[in-house]
Amino acid sequence: MIGIKEDDDLNPLIKLEEAEKLGKLPSSIINKIKKRMKYLDESIAKIESASGLKYPSYYIDPVLLLSSSEVEKGQIGVLYARTIPIEGISGLEILIQISVPLIAFGLKTTIRAVLAHEFLHYIALVRSFSKLDIVSDSLSTSLFESLYSDYEKIFEPKLIFNDKSLVSLVKKKFSNGLEDKRLNEKTLKEWIEKGLPTINISPSDNVIRLPISSILRMKIDPILKLKLKELERKLYERKK
Repeated sequence: MIGIKEDDDLNPLIKLEEAEKLGKLPSSIINKIKKRMKYLDESIAKIESASGLKYPSYYIDPVLLLSSSEVEKGQIGVLYARTIPIEGISGLEILIQISVPLIAFGLKTTIRAVLAHEFLHYIALVRSFSKLDIVSDSLSTSLFESLYSDYEKIFEPKLIFNDKSLVSLVKKKFSNGLEDKRLNEKTLKEWIEKGLPTINISPSDNVIRLPISSILRMKIDPILKLKLKELERKLYERKK
């Protein structure tokens, strides 16, 4: 498990550096990621500027997640990034997990759209956990297990970002899930077919159980708290 010490930042390359030491990835991929990290940094700066909020901790994962469904035989999806809550040292932490192929093979616009999309997931999760508005499979006096699924409802981009070009980019790239044929083809050819690290998961595997004690100790950015109150007001006014 990746944890973050209080008042400390997560090294986004920690898992990539571990993979490099163990020889799990070719040096060409490692070098490419280090050169292209500037696109990730630029995107995060853009997202923070457009939202007025701090981007959550994130890390580059050297293992590509592939999703499959028993219902849709032969259909495999690629999870280029995902937003995951974990039980940290001082309570619940929410991290953005970013795959190596996204940074190595994705266009700058795709990287930016994916990071912005995950940021929307992050805000939706903070809102859900802060309200304890989460799915549960058990409730007792001692322990409450919450079920987190990646299929969370997210806020409309225009409610979070004041940059019209960023809003338009997210809508274009995620009109029906991530649409990027070029990225998919390069990932298949340069990663999957070359036997680089992958893990197959089913939708049911993308669920995390967290104790209520961890959720209650979750620390929320004060500015994000104010933003969420503003969003709640806007949503309430829309229902009138």
